[in-house]
Amino acid sequence: MALCDRFPRIFALETVKEISVADKMEASSLCASFRRPIRDGVERQQWMDILHVIDSVTLSSSSDRWSCDLNGEGTFRVKDIRLVLDDIYLPALSVETRWVRYVPIKVNVFAWRARLDRLPTRLNLSKRGILTNSIACPICDSAQEDVHHLFFGCTMAKDLSSLICRWWNLPWTAMVSFSDWDAWFLSTRLSSKLKSLLEGVFLTAWWSIWSFRNRLLFDDVPPRRSRIFDDIVSCSFNWCTNRCSSFISKEFWYKNPYLISM
Repeated sequence: MALCDRFPRIFALETVKEISVADKMEASSLCASFRRPIRDGVERQQWMDILHVIDSVTLSSSSDRWSCDLNGEGTFRVKDIRLVLDDIYLPALSVETRWVRYVPIKVNVFAWRARLDRLPTRLNLSKRGILTNSIACPICDSAQEDVHHLFFGCTMAKDLSSLICRWWNLPWTAMVSFSDWDAWFLSTRLSSKLKSLLEGVFLTAWWSIWSFRNRLLFDDVPPRRSRIFDDIVSCSFNWCTNRCSSFISKEFWYKNPYLISM
């Protein structure tokens, strides 16, 4: 706040309205340019307050300059500004962002948005004031459509998770959230490379569920639910083999991918 706004009664006494703080402090007296002596009451109180503020001011002979103190060095860096803005605007997560190199970037970004609940599900659209015919899941019509229901609670999502686990010869357990899936995935006994492939398969499954949901809502011809698992198997094979340095047999992939030697 400017001094003229903070101490308006003292500013009203000043005859040189544009005087600088430096010129004011170099004068014989701070009140030398006032049009009259200071009176008691509000004027006296504001005068004491301004003296208290000025008492802690030490003027330097150096030229005025901008100073950035975000890094403690007095220098400006774009990186420091970005880190401050990230802390303010980006959501904080208790787990690190997962990145699977066996699937395309768009699928990784999609999974990242899903974990943050930033997908335009019917429930999220409703929360943002966008009118929809219904907030129920368009696939099973049995619950509100949010990310947890869509990828874990919906009957189709449960069936696909069960089929993937059977395909990979893994025990299947019911899941209701990404946290449940993380705990299950952490307990899975596979090599690190095979676990990355398995995670790529699940990312492909979530991507396929979202694509199926959008086609169900917006395409003239509804998609066939019976084909989605086969599409996940073939799509994940194409994505993973194109990004894997080792050869993966298509026959092995379809029959028992958990035995693939990396």
